[in-house]
Amino acid sequence: MTLLNQMFDVYIDLNITLAFAATAWMAVNLLLARLGRKLVFTVQLGFLNLLFAVIFLSPAIVAVYQQLLASDVVPADYSLSLADYAVAQYLRGGIAIPAEDFQTLLGVRDRFTESVLTLGPGIGLAVALFLIGGFTWFGGRLAVNFLRLGRVLSACHGWRKAGRVRLLLSDTAPVPFSARGLLYRYVVIPSDLLVTPGDLNLVLKHEFQHLRQGDVEWEIGLELLRPLFFWNPFFYLWKSEVERLRELACDQKVTEDAKVDLKAYCQCLVRAAQAGFRKRREQLAPSRTESVAGVALLEVHEKLLRRSPGLKLRRRIEALLETDRLRPHRGIATLAVLPIAVAVVLTALSLQKPADWSQDRLMLSAIVNLDRLQTINSFGQRPLR
Repeated sequence: MTLLNQMFDVYIDLNITLAFAATAWMAVNLLLARLGRKLVFTVQLGFLNLLFAVIFLSPAIVAVYQQLLASDVVPADYSLSLADYAVAQYLRGGIAIPAEDFQTLLGVRDRFTESVLTLGPGIGLAVALFLIGGFTWFGGRLAVNFLRLGRVLSACHGWRKAGRVRLLLSDTAPVPFSARGLLYRYVVIPSDLLVTPGDLNLVLKHEFQHLRQGDVEWEIGLELLRPLFFWNPFFYLWKSEVERLRELACDQKVTEDAKVDLKAYCQCLVRAAQAGFRKRREQLAPSRTESVAGVALLEVHEKLLRRSPGLKLRRRIEALLETDRLRPHRGIATLAVLPIAVAVVLTALSLQKPADWSQDRLMLSAIVNLDRLQTINSFGQRPLR
């Protein structure tokens, strides 16, 4: 197997694992909602980030496990390949289809991979062109958005410095947002906020909380992955859930401070939204830099197939008024997310191809050859009367 084949297999496995993890996450959330158990948003965000890390570490986990199998440290009976399990079930009579059809079914993925990588005619060429076009288009958009963000930061006025954090004032930014470069983190504040010290204080608390949570780094990571997973709806579902929990967790953390008045904070969000909508209408070419490689206080522009900014703002305020959310002990919280993480790893392991021809595979190949031989020999025989 060539390196390109291995890379494409890892890519397909990551997409499938991400789809499984997103489905499992939504199922668990639905179950908790039915049971009337609501976890605090900071805990949910931590779970989601942990699961995302497990997903993208799964290829390394799989490689280590396969190496342990190859060196006989782990017995061969503990191979978790779904293909091997299907072959074993077929040999035991659990799958009732012709042997040649079953072998053909097992080789669908290999044929698809070969067709795509060799630009085979038909579906292989179409998929290859689709992926190359998508990678190029979304990669180009990402580069343009990073350049645009750099221009926005360069046009801001320096205000204050605190370690590696730079506070900047902008005359054009619709809403406050946080971003980062290679060396520094940035908090961009619309200049209009200087005339409302109360709102300015709340906004700074909100943006600094984003920096403490590492939200900007997670957003950059997700944006860098978008060109690779541009076609996968589960990636957008995951990203949307991260964005939702990120803002709710930040709001929750800020309002836990006894010095922060909940009503004043909600009114601040409303005023910031009104100012952002007004400024965006006034701009002839609205910038979207606050949604790329940065974390904004709130959204003030519509996004395709997503809830409207007004609805999101209402949901945030409603969530702040909820008081029945649980903050479980760290050990209990770990036990809650552990089954999903284990299921994600097991899914990644089950997708792997067998390292070599196993005894079951050889038996299946022998059955296929015997069936073919019987078919050939039956051509010269007279039909029974």
